[in-house]
Amino acid sequence: MMYEIHLYVPKTGRLTPAMLEWLFENGQRTDQPEIFWPVRRLEPRALARHMLRLDPYLRAIPTVGQDVELHYPDPNMGIVLYLHDRGVIIFFPYLAYSVYSRVVLGICYTYMRYLYDVAGFWSFDPQLNVISYADDFQSLEDTALLMDKLIPKQLGG
Repeated sequence: MMYEIHLYVPKTGRLTPAMLEWLFENGQRTDQPEIFWPVRRLEPRALARHMLRLDPYLRAIPTVGQDVELHYPDPNMGIVLYLHDRGVIIFFPYLAYSVYSRVVLGICYTYMRYLYDVAGFWSFDPQLNVISYADDFQSLEDTALLMDKLIPKQLGG
């Protein structure tokens, strides 16, 4: 089971619930004029080059169209950054609250913080229903605690 965090660059400088609702309803449509989009259009390949400067060990994998997947070099970590024309989705496995989960979350937090600092990305955690900017370390702690709470249920415990 994968955990995901969505990152967007809001045109207004702040991500709001109304923007996320619009994205949920219209994000897959191609007929929406640019003026209606609450988040900036991105160039996934250019963004991938920036991410590779931060972490040259990421492996870039082409996907559909211009989208790019960046895989963390250690496949045991399970971290994938999916870059698309409106944002980034960071995927990582649900992990029990442990040192290992802290390492994975710390790596993801580093990527989130970098994207916030260089381009103003805000994050949305759909599992916690939390919008934050990258220096919100409490959201990271909440994510770790949520995973700790859900893992026993997933394992039938």
